[in-house]
Amino acid sequence: MKVSSHKSFKRSAWLFYGIACLFPYLVGIYLILELKVALSYTLTSILGLTLILVLLGALVIEAFSRRLRYIANRVAESVREGASEKVPPNERDVEEVYMLATDFNVILDKLEHQEKHSKELTARMLAYVSKLDSYEKKLREELLIRANLSRYVGSDMVEELIRMKRVSFEDVECPATILFADIRGFTTLAEHLPPEQIIEVLNRHFAAMVPVVFEYGGTLDKFIGDEVMAVFRDRPYGERAPLRAIRAGIEMMKAVEELNADRGEGYRKLNVGIGINTGNVVIGNVGCENRRDYTAIGDTVNVAARFEQMAAGREIIVGHETYQMCHEEIPMEEFGTTVLRNRKEPVRAYKVLIEDLK
Repeated sequence: MKVSSHKSFKRSAWLFYGIACLFPYLVGIYLILELKVALSYTLTSILGLTLILVLLGALVIEAFSRRLRYIANRVAESVREGASEKVPPNERDVEEVYMLATDFNVILDKLEHQEKHSKELTARMLAYVSKLDSYEKKLREELLIRANLSRYVGSDMVEELIRMKRVSFEDVECPATILFADIRGFTTLAEHLPPEQIIEVLNRHFAAMVPVVFEYGGTLDKFIGDEVMAVFRDRPYGERAPLRAIRAGIEMMKAVEELNADRGEGYRKLNVGIGINTGNVVIGNVGCENRRDYTAIGDTVNVAARFEQMAAGREIIVGHETYQMCHEEIPMEEFGTTVLRNRKEPVRAYKVLIEDLK
């Protein structure tokens, strides 16, 4: 460290002490040369004693200066290099030097404590940043899950699935009730309407059907032209899936009647045929790498689709399993035994007596 621009204690002390110690010798030389004073024993003793005091003073100044320089160098190293080695206090130091060394050690202790505290704060901040990154990732995943689920189920069901951590898009085999609802005579109706009006009719129709599916705890599977496919699964509480599916179908009929009333006179009235069937299905992602649909497949689905084709306007046709689970709550009558295309075994179908529910 450069000290040329400042006077050191050692040089200043030596200069002052040298001048002070030289003074007796100058006086002695003056007495001998100018005043012709004889070099007596007393004068010699005084000069010798003065010499001894000079040497002792030099040793004291050197030791004091060395101690101060050691402390100064240690402070400089701590500031420049971040060293944390303390200055061992010396009991033989004068009070000022001893206090200087002690205060320096106190400063080092405080700096070490602050450094440790800073490291702890830094570690905490890094942990918080890591947690925030994890929370942000979970939030993005939850938002994506919500966006995907909201396409299939109602908002209350989305919250329930997320809360119960039952969100999964993996393939699963389970019992379910499948509902198909199709507009009767829509192809003929579309022949007499411009494309933009066809889209308007379909959008209004689906806007009325989908909330009904969600209201009764169903999952919107897909739109197939003018047809709606929904899946109902049992819940740990409330009505079972077949009963909720039939109630949803009845509510769909009412929604179509309200749409017809809103359209007024001069428009062809819409009628919906509904097919419902209960059984085991496989629910999972079906498709190719670039495009997949989360849907239900299986014989139960195929039979439900055939029941929907059998149903006339304002009719709900259900399968035998659905009938067995719901006939005590919903009035139904046997529709007959039917052999469906591409199916060897005949199936028993039942018609919901909608008029008896009014």
